[in-house]
This record gives sequence, C-alpha cells and structure tokens, in this order.
Amino acid sequence: MTTSAPPAPPAIPVGRGRVRGILVAVAVGLVFLLVAVLVFAITRTPPRSEDYLSPTSGSPVGSRALVNVLRDQGVDVETASTLGEVRALGTDPAETTLLVYDYYLVLGAQQREALLGLADRVVVIDPWETELPDFAPGVVIDLEAERGVYPVDCDLPAAVRAGSVDGAPYGYDVSDADAATVGCFETAPDTYAVVQTRTAGTEVVLVGLSAALTNGAILDAGNAAFALNLLGEDPTLVWYVPDLAELDAGEVDTPQSLTPPWVTPVIILLLVVTLVAGVWRGRRLGPLVAEKLPVIVRSNETMEGRARLYERAGARAHALDALRIGTIARLASACGLPRRSTVDEVIDAVAAVTGRDREAVADLLVQRIPTGDAALVSLSDDLLVLEADVTRATRGR
Repeated sequence: MTTSAPPAPPAIPVGRGRVRGILVAVAVGLVFLLVAVLVFAITRTPPRSEDYLSPTSGSPVGSRALVNVLRDQGVDVETASTLGEVRALGTDPAETTLLVYDYYLVLGAQQREALLGLADRVVVIDPWETELPDFAPGVVIDLEAERGVYPVDCDLPAAVRAGSVDGAPYGYDVSDADAATVGCFETAPDTYAVVQTRTAGTEVVLVGLSAALTNGAILDAGNAAFALNLLGEDPTLVWYVPDLAELDAGEVDTPQSLTPPWVTPVIILLLVVTLVAGVWRGRRLGPLVAEKLPVIVRSNETMEGRARLYERAGARAHALDALRIGTIARLASACGLPRRSTVDEVIDAVAAVTGRDREAVADLLVQRIPTGDAALVSLSDDLLVLEADVTRATRGR
C-alpha cells in the first residue's frame, strides 16, 4: 500500500508582501506627520477670537469704537485684508500710518519688506519672534510681562499724552537693538511694551499692548489717549489684518519645513529607482516623428477672441480695466518710472511730459466710466492718443 505525499502549501509571495508592508508603514507615517503639523500650527499661538482687533466689530475684543472716534477726528481709516488691497489704496506714504496685525503669521519676509515701502510710519501690533528681524532687527520678544498699569517713562508723544496704559503686554528687549531705538512702558530691564525704531527708512512702532485698542479696554487708564494719538498722527490710517488667503506666501510652518533633511534625498532616490525600473521593464517606444502644425496661429487672434468674449458678455468694466492697466504700465515705462510706481505718480509724470491738465489725465486713466460701447471705443482711442503723445515727448530723452 502506498500513500501519496500531502500537497505542498501554496507559495507566499514574500517580496510582494514586504513591499505592501513598506507602503502601509509610509502611509501611516504620513498621517502621523500631518496630524503633528496640524497640532503644532494650532497650539503654537494662544487661541484668539476672530473678532479680535476687527475694525468693524462691536464686541468687547473688537476695535470699532476706536475706529469711529478716529474717523470723527478727521482720520481717513481704510481697511485691507491683502497686500494687494493695501497697494490698491494708493495712499501717500508720507501721510499714512499703516497698522499691521498678523496674528496667524501668514506674511513672509518679502511681504513684510514691501509693507515698509507703503507708508513712512508702520505700527505693528503684537509682533512675534519671526516678524521682529524684518520690522525691528535686534529686538527680541519677552513673554514674561505681567498685567498692570504702566506709567509713561519716555518722550514718545502718544505715550506722554496718555500718561499710563493698562494691560498685559508683550515685552520687547532692546538691549541689542540700534542706539536710536526708543522704548516705553518698561516691563523689565531694557524691555518695553512699546518700542519705536527705524527700519529701511521707515518709522516702525512695535506695540505689545493690543488689548488697549479693544472696545472692552479702551477706557482703562490712558488707553484711549494712547491709541488715538498713536494711530491718529497722520491723515490716513490703513488697518491691515492679513487674510489667510495670503498663507501660501507666508512663513507658517509647512510639512516641508518640518520634514527631516534626510527625507528629501530618500524620496528623490526612490523616484530615480522607480524611473529606472520603468525604463528597464517598460515597453520600448519607437523613434520620435516630427509633425508640422496644420495651421499658423497669429498672435493677435487671442486678443481679438478675448475682445469678442467681453463684447458678448457686456463686460465693459473688465475691458476698461484691461485697457487702462496696460496703458498705465506702458506710460510708466515710457516716462522712466520704476515698476512699483503708483497711479498718481504715473499721472503726474504724464501731465508733466505732455503738458496736459493733470485732472484731464486722471479722468482718462482712472475716473471716466463709459456708459456704452461707443463711449468705450472713444475712451480707447483717447488712451492711444495719450500714449502716442507721451512716446513723442519722451523719444528725445
């Protein structure tokens, strides 16, 4: 009697199972990394109400009362949530105070540098350690200040008129700052709640007393006098609270910045290995075949097509904006103005070059609103004539 051998167990694809395990481990690691990034972003700064220092909020943490009083005193208060909106206001830097409150740190170094060129006086509310190198080099934040009433101890006009302030401020150590830096409301040796310095030719005032500007605390001690004199020094105040839409250009920690340095080379190596394996095991392709395009597309067809779309949709405002933006850019170049010149500067230069009345140039480039297609065509012709006049006037330069 013979017995047959038991069937052999099925073969286990060890290699495939090992790869699957590695992929699962990588996926789990990425999930944990994402959770860690979210937790870090949420806990890096204390929670704060969305209405905090909002110029339109009447809640205890808003600042509508301060804004209303400033307007009653003749200060033109403008609000902005993006850097583009600040630029679009076109205010005169010499007559503008720019308030910046970037609680979520969405602005980057280049954006903060750009802010210093938009106003001759910038007031930064509760600046954090990542903002200080750009706004006030050498100044260091100190979080140990205690709540209390701080009497005036400097000659800053806003502080002198206030006499004292009440709050729980951030302190700013100026021991390593420039000699021209002035501190006020001392919270510790060489540490102050308010610091005035000069950076890139712009007067910068650091204010660690943000609560003094809120509706609920504006009447405490000398908070009201301090806030009104601090923000009402110039005819125009731009209240800039950056929106999270500018987060892509800011410096909030990202998964890339939190990833260990060795991860990127490993990922690149894996991509190279995958590419080599694909070339090695993939199907070979034949030689490249050159094919001529059946038609030649003229460059002006795109312009004409867009114009037809504007006409069909009745979008005269969009067409007008496109005409004026292009004309202003070319006029600025023809007049030798820098790319960052304001519309007012372009108008002044064009009026000086052509001898035209400034109001007429401003009406053509900014103010006139066509009421129909014929008026739009007429305005377009006027823009072409103006551009031709500027070209003839500047050709000999």
